[in-house]
Amino acid sequence: MRTLLIAGADPLPPRLRELVDRGSTSVREQRSVDPSAALSSDFDRVVIWATRGDAALQSLAQRYARKEAAERREMIVFVTPDTDEATAAGLASNEVYVWPRDEDRLEAAFLTGA
Repeated sequence: MRTLLIAGADPLPPRLRELVDRGSTSVREQRSVDPSAALSSDFDRVVIWATRGDAALQSLAQRYARKEAAERREMIVFVTPDTDEATAAGLASNEVYVWPRDEDRLEAAFLTGA
């Protein structure tokens, strides 16, 4: 599974990065977020690591949600350490994870190819 990993200013926790790497055949990491940039279609999964108040990543997640709905496929994994941020509009409950609370659920999703 080809994965695009998008993170804001805060780096991923090492254990989360390990899960992404283990559950992917390849990972491309993108650190900067341009909300107006074209959305990539070159990946099977898009993992977004968003910390509190990162409006650009929230917006990006919403854009990918509209894209996946239009394409009728599931591709987004939105991970945040903040339960208040876990309500990204347009994302299904199986696409949003709170780290580290949902570590087991996220590990199961990655290891089964979800």
